[in-house]
Amino acid sequence: MTDIIYQNKLLYPEVLWERPVNYYKSKAGRILLVAGSKGLAGAALLIAEAAFRSGTGILTLAFPEELKGNYTEILPEAMTLPLPQTHSGSIARAALPTLTEQLEVSDVLVVGPGISENTETIQTIWELLRVTKIPTVIDAEGIRALAHGIEAVREKEGMEKVHSLFRGLGADIVITPHPGEAAKLMHALGEEVKKSKPNYIEKNKVEVARILTSHLSACIVLKGHDTTITSKKGKVVVDKVGGPELATAGTGDVLAGIIGSFIAQNPKKIFKAAVTAVYLHSLSGRLAKEVTSERSVMASDVIKYLPKAIKESE
Repeated sequence: MTDIIYQNKLLYPEVLWERPVNYYKSKAGRILLVAGSKGLAGAALLIAEAAFRSGTGILTLAFPEELKGNYTEILPEAMTLPLPQTHSGSIARAALPTLTEQLEVSDVLVVGPGISENTETIQTIWELLRVTKIPTVIDAEGIRALAHGIEAVREKEGMEKVHSLFRGLGADIVITPHPGEAAKLMHALGEEVKKSKPNYIEKNKVEVARILTSHLSACIVLKGHDTTITSKKGKVVVDKVGGPELATAGTGDVLAGIIGSFIAQNPKKIFKAAVTAVYLHSLSGRLAKEVTSERSVMASDVIKYLPKAIKESE
């Protein structure tokens, strides 16, 4: 069994490499963020701001067309890509050609938050994941879309087909579930009932993260107390910096943005970038609670103190 590394400090300082004088925004990575639906617009804003604060040069936000007014006015730094939408205000399958084309000019795909659980949208995201060839961060509703797809394939063609699909993906995948979302994945994969319960997962994060990595050939960031990160090569890091101050709505979205940003800046160091993102996210929360108190930290506070966390780490 692989040794576990406990993260109490920055483990991979090389991820925070010094930028040269002749540095351009395209060199800091181009992120395609697919997020949002009617009534669920906020997550995309948190991710985008966190990504820019983490050093991203270019970010394109893709969303259902009726949200255009929301995003263009609030987030002027991001480029926007309005997409065809379903009757319920989520991304429609007709958006797939546009998204596939956008992948060709992007370095990292971040997908999931706020996309809704509309059946057509879930199918669209599943198909997008099948064609992406760039590093991909899957979060929130994107994980549920993944679980639905996995379960459908397993029930129809068996687990070997699931394994074959994920081994054959043309992209490195990072999946960022909390215990409830991990439970959906474990259930979809046909794991034991007891191991598909959030309470079990909370107490056995290393075991569950390893199981998910073995099935899905993915880097897993299993969030919560002692956030656990596993690599395809068997490495395991358990973060000991984050605390209860991060147990508030939106902080998971912020983490997805930071992970996407550092992968974009370190495309050949996926695992190290994810581990570093978790550390900076945790440190930002710790810095925020020193000012606001532990119970008063909001997701926006984590973003606010992210530059300070990065500066201290550099």
